[in-house]
Amino acid sequence: MTDSGRILVSSAADAGDDGPFDSAVSEAGRVSVSAAGRVRVTLAPSPTVLGTFPQYKIEAVECLPGSGDALLGTDDENLGGHVRTAPFCGT
Repeated sequence: MTDSGRILVSSAADAGDDGPFDSAVSEAGRVSVSAAGRVRVTLAPSPTVLGTFPQYKIEAVECLPGSGDALLGTDDENLGGHVRTAPFCGT
């Protein structure tokens, strides 16, 4: 979740431990808090794809504090793993 309440998710196609893999990161909705402290989660009827990642299986999305960047972590099974950033956490 971003500082402004956007909910970010990853999704992946996984054909097995040797791939192929494909992933996407999407905005799936928002979290908001009313003046009375009530938390509301609103899911998007159709999530907005922010980025696609052919040949990678993204399984972690974390917004970096004080930054508009997200840390993306992959677990590509027998092909190893990767960590990278992408500018998904800004307002």
